[in-house]
Amino acid sequence: MHGGKAENRNAGLGGRRAGCLALAPGLLPRKAMALAVLAAAFLLLLPSPVRGQVVSVIQVRVENGATGDPIPLARVVDEESGLAVETDVGGSAVLRGLSPGRRALRLLAIGYESETVEVVAENGRTVHLLVRLDPMPIPIAGIRVSAQRGVVPPGGIEIIPSELGAAALDLPSAMAQVPGITVVPRGGPGSPVGIQLRGATSDQLLVLLDGVPLNSPLTGEVDLNTIDMASIRRIVVLPGAQSSRYGPRAMGGVILLESGPAEESSMDVSVGAGAWGGRELSGGMTWALGPAWTVSGKGQWSRADGRFVYDVPDFRGGGVARRENADFRRTGGQVHLSRSGGGMTAHLRAHVSDLERGSPGAAAQPSMSGRQAHRIGGASLSGGVGGEEAGASLHGNLLWQRATYRDATPPFGPAYDEVARVAQQDVAAEGWRQFGFLVLRGGAQLRRQRIRSASLASTSTDIRETGFWSRGEVEGALGHGIQGELQAGVRLDRHDLVASYTLSPGVVGALERGGTRLEVSFANGFSPPGLSDLFFQEGVLVSANPDLRPERVKGELSLSLQQRISVARLTLESSVSAYRADVDDMILWLPDFRFVWSPDNVAVARKGLEMETTLLFPVLGRTHRVRGHATWSRVGYRGPVLSGQVVYRPRFSADVQGHLDAGFGEITVHVSHVGSRRSVAGSGLNELSPYTLLDLGLDVPFPRRLLAGHVRVLLSNLFDERAALLVDYPLPGRGWTVRVDITTPGNP
Repeated sequence: MHGGKAENRNAGLGGRRAGCLALAPGLLPRKAMALAVLAAAFLLLLPSPVRGQVVSVIQVRVENGATGDPIPLARVVDEESGLAVETDVGGSAVLRGLSPGRRALRLLAIGYESETVEVVAENGRTVHLLVRLDPMPIPIAGIRVSAQRGVVPPGGIEIIPSELGAAALDLPSAMAQVPGITVVPRGGPGSPVGIQLRGATSDQLLVLLDGVPLNSPLTGEVDLNTIDMASIRRIVVLPGAQSSRYGPRAMGGVILLESGPAEESSMDVSVGAGAWGGRELSGGMTWALGPAWTVSGKGQWSRADGRFVYDVPDFRGGGVARRENADFRRTGGQVHLSRSGGGMTAHLRAHVSDLERGSPGAAAQPSMSGRQAHRIGGASLSGGVGGEEAGASLHGNLLWQRATYRDATPPFGPAYDEVARVAQQDVAAEGWRQFGFLVLRGGAQLRRQRIRSASLASTSTDIRETGFWSRGEVEGALGHGIQGELQAGVRLDRHDLVASYTLSPGVVGALERGGTRLEVSFANGFSPPGLSDLFFQEGVLVSANPDLRPERVKGELSLSLQQRISVARLTLESSVSAYRADVDDMILWLPDFRFVWSPDNVAVARKGLEMETTLLFPVLGRTHRVRGHATWSRVGYRGPVLSGQVVYRPRFSADVQGHLDAGFGEITVHVSHVGSRRSVAGSGLNELSPYTLLDLGLDVPFPRRLLAGHVRVLLSNLFDERAALLVDYPLPGRGWTVRVDITTPGNP
């Protein structure tokens, strides 16, 4: 049996009965409210000398104009103030503490002509620039400056999938590159994939695609393999409690997925094949309709047999078995219309996807006839206007999902054939206004979900969510070369599965001088119970619990220190982060004295330490980078009955990534280590052994002539490690993937 929450649902909704919908009592955190009031008062009562220091921030990304590759160690100099910074491994640099107005930036890089470009620093805003420089041997045609989407909030981690090469051929592998995230697959290709971040699981992490929540209202979880990777251009991960801005489910963190068309007319085709019968095909086109409008369309198809050999644990009888009924097939497509210019932006996106796969269940009780089908479609419309002193945006979204679970001959219990339908509508508005050194932001969000499922007490259930949030931001020079930042916000939520209103404050402060940055945050978070946790179709040895309370994090404290050092052509970036947070009423599956399993609220203490180091170094005239990350996390029971680590949370994990420029292409090496995990609540019995996986990738670009593109090869689990993060969900052994991506030269 399984002690984890997600691992005991036994193929989604299959084999569950329903009870009555009940509301759990909520608590109003008075200390958190007082803190939010004090933070707001601090923002309004800062002394007048700081009030006059209205500053701007310019974030620059420098690229090779011939290849589009980032240029590390490029020097960006503000000629008026003399402030100078160097670009990091991704070609990015940030100039802070600038007075607003027109400024001249001089860019210098070894092997490139130095150039000067003028840019307007906006009052109290962050300006994002993309700068492309031609190499020195080529006649200089000038540089191009264009705006870039998105800003990374304090403490956020940004991932650009297109820059990862062979290391990220799908969304789970891209998420595996994020420091602190543990990807939790439940089988081979196409199988359900969850995530863990700082001890929080998928149902405690909010995942948004262009602002649209993807968490299931039934389970609260997100399956990464139901999200098409082809259209995702940017991933931002915000660790820790984020409910002060994003509301429900943002208890352990938020993952922001951003899509969008290319900026120029282009066409692309991708063809791939892999182990276990893997096949994939995708293609798309983008048209630039004048200087302001772009429209794009893309389609994807993939499949795999998923039959792999695995080792059966000794306490399950030992030996070797083959994972059967693990095939999958996925198709999807999306259309994106975008307008930008004249201080106005607008985006219209429509998408549809269909996933069908086998549902083999746990290895201890496999099913040869279980099947799942997930159909998802939707459309979203967003727009925004803004100037130097004020701005506003509006977002609307329609989403529908249809999930089918069936098994004519399950390993235990009666046969089932169930359908769950979800229709979701979202409306969100946001605005901001600048008052001297202070920027105030605020917004409102309304969401309605209609769920129809025979697994619930009523065949049709409505859930409504309402949230209002506000945040104050201040940034300025504090003297002696020190820059200071402070953000303080609060959000008020009303959720139908939480009995009272929930107030979630959050404060983030940072000090930066040269290459050193110190950041501290304090926040609350909450996550309502999923409907399938409250009421499900009861079966053999499982029982419902309609009295579950929402999960809450009160007073999460996080401290981070970052350091950047450049010596000659070597660049070293290091960071250390520590956090602690008590979780009240975490929902876990536990057995009673009759060995009947059911979800229950358990008090949990969470604390951990994260360390990361990135080294950029030249060898034989080429620049290489290596990144290492290690996480120590203790997620322990606080109650008098259970003790020790919560099941399936590794106490230690680490990974090392190497990106080596071989001239003809890039070689990637990824070594990941997952420490031992408990599989029994409150006991070290049948503890799972640690394991280490090695992935090796090669990314070879085409010459830029008639066509451009890449050949990407990935060898996964090179040492054929027979492992399982979850005891009854084995991982596949050695595998391979080959993909050919072809684009027209007009693609940026």
